[in-house]
Amino acid sequence: MNTQSFSGKAEDIWAATMAAASVLGSWIFACITPFSAIGVLLAATLPGRKAVAWMGGVWLSNQLVGYLILDYPRTTNSFLHGGSLLFASMAGLFVAMEILKWRKSDNLASLALAFGAAFVAYESLLYVAALFLGGTDTFAPEIVWLLAKNDFFWFAGLLAVRVALTRVLPQFYAPNLSVRSA
Repeated sequence: MNTQSFSGKAEDIWAATMAAASVLGSWIFACITPFSAIGVLLAATLPGRKAVAWMGGVWLSNQLVGYLILDYPRTTNSFLHGGSLLFASMAGLFVAMEILKWRKSDNLASLALAFGAAFVAYESLLYVAALFLGGTDTFAPEIVWLLAKNDFFWFAGLLAVRVALTRVLPQFYAPNLSVRSA
């Protein structure tokens, strides 16, 4: 498998960089966090358990920004929607992991396929949650398209950041690259 993983602290530095990006994105763009984009990049660069832990951290940071800074309503329905975000983002991460494992590669085509599949899984599960919790009106095609473009641009941007950081700061972002175990 060509999918590569950073070792030790470098993995955490990379994941923390992505988490910081998600916090800034949550704050600046009113919690439109690109969970699918982040999930694919975590799946491509971290071992499975660490990717899951960091995805949970990204979700938690998103929720903290929402409830503590953006003043999300503290209602049962709001908390349930937040829980559905966690479930859907983890599902998207697992879909991305499986696509990358199946493709045995982290080349651009594999990453694009993983991104598309993760986004579809994520949005589909959120739609199912909205059927029970309300909010299906936010799944109008133009809104989903806007979210897809948002996630895609975050994906492309974070991928470019990863490439730049591994070239400019290899001592922090890419020491001892090794094949990730499936």
